[in-house]
Amino acid sequence: MTPNSAPEKTPEMIFAGPLRMEYFLTPDGKEYSHLLGGPCLYAGAGAKIWSPDPPGLVSRVGENFPEDCVRLIRAKGLDTRGIRIIPNKLPIEGFYCYEQWDQCIDWDPIKYYARRNIPCPPELLDYSPPSISESQTSSFPEIAIRSEDIPKAFRQARTVYIAPCHYLSQITLSVALRQYGLGTICLSPSKGMYVPASLPQVGQLLHGIDIFFAEEENLRKLFPATVRDILEIMDFIARLGPKIILLQKELQGVTVYDSDSKRMHFSPFYPAEIKNPIGVGDSFCGGFLEAWHRTYDPVESALYGCVSASLAVEGVGGLYALDRNPGLAKARLFSLRGSSSV
Repeated sequence: MTPNSAPEKTPEMIFAGPLRMEYFLTPDGKEYSHLLGGPCLYAGAGAKIWSPDPPGLVSRVGENFPEDCVRLIRAKGLDTRGIRIIPNKLPIEGFYCYEQWDQCIDWDPIKYYARRNIPCPPELLDYSPPSISESQTSSFPEIAIRSEDIPKAFRQARTVYIAPCHYLSQITLSVALRQYGLGTICLSPSKGMYVPASLPQVGQLLHGIDIFFAEEENLRKLFPATVRDILEIMDFIARLGPKIILLQKELQGVTVYDSDSKRMHFSPFYPAEIKNPIGVGDSFCGGFLEAWHRTYDPVESALYGCVSASLAVEGVGGLYALDRNPGLAKARLFSLRGSSSV
């Protein structure tokens, strides 16, 4: 079953990945529960900031996913025709504990709620981090997106972001989308893939991909400890397929590497009061791709991405950025233009 949505035309951009109900603990002792989020939503909102056109979302959720959340996503101007509701209860929770804003723990929620003398939400009592199942290469769980989940109306989109999700989802989606003739594919592997033993599988993921996004700290874990030169690492990734490499450096900003020109450029995030860094990378990718499909300029596109990220981290929930003053994004973009560096 797929929720009905008003838009009928093909969206310019589609964002494929998980939708989640998020639970997180902050360094200053705050607790947030049952918040609508997930990589797919953060990325879609990051793009919607810059365009009146509805980006399309592709995701799978269970019957335990609140129906009013789908209606809310649609009301915020995102195309929900690609959200497939499976008639079964599926794991939709995401847990994040921040002891410092740049240090996220995503396992053992019972332990970290107890440390703060807070009852653990019942939804998290049997919690397993999504990255564990997402890195499995031989099983295709029901929550994992299939290529047939992409609505026909989405198959002529110009740009797609395949957010961190199940390995087999990323493989099959990228192949199907390329066969549909889609112009630009950006992919970010799941956190669980960043171990040296998974390097061959990551190589398979990146075949036919145009743009690669990762957190620098995670990407380094894919290589032996003796490989420390980040330029060497990016060149290796580029030889696997993608010509544009985007590396997030903690909460500081993103390095853009164009492998054809060998040009490397650092774009800082706009200074923001951090309240929720869960979706910073996905929000960046949404903003980046909205500018990319208009300009094909990676440095210019990174500025848009950095603004989208700054708006997302200042409040909780995947849709928070869309509630901000529309002029704020343009003002921040103007401010950032003079602060990025080669």
